[in-house]
Amino acid sequence: MTHTENNITNLQTILDDIRSVSNKNNLKYRLEFLYENDIGARIRLALVNPQNEPTYNRILVSGRGFTVDMQTVLDEELLIEIKKDQNEWTVTYSETVKTANHNDSQPVMSQVVKSINDVIKSNN
Repeated sequence: MTHTENNITNLQTILDDIRSVSNKNNLKYRLEFLYENDIGARIRLALVNPQNEPTYNRILVSGRGFTVDMQTVLDEELLIEIKKDQNEWTVTYSETVKTANHNDSQPVMSQVVKSINDVIKSNN
């Protein structure tokens, strides 16, 4: 069920939907920041090779999530910023780690961006 406030979906519903997209694509979801009054959030989605997951988790636990060490265990990473702009949600993306495998026809994050755009569109 979608919760709304003044006919706009609340942030938690959108975050839940993005987490669902992340889970469907086997990505690591990390909520990085929430803006005051639930007007937005910053999220990182990461594609991590299963053999690198223990290292990924150790880096996060140690608080070194933004170091070069982290970049060495990620295959791809996408920074997402969601903000409420008057009566609708807007989203911006930054690829912080791009895929090194150029043989892929379409990187995972490209597919994820399309799915998240659909989530935002359906919640506006």
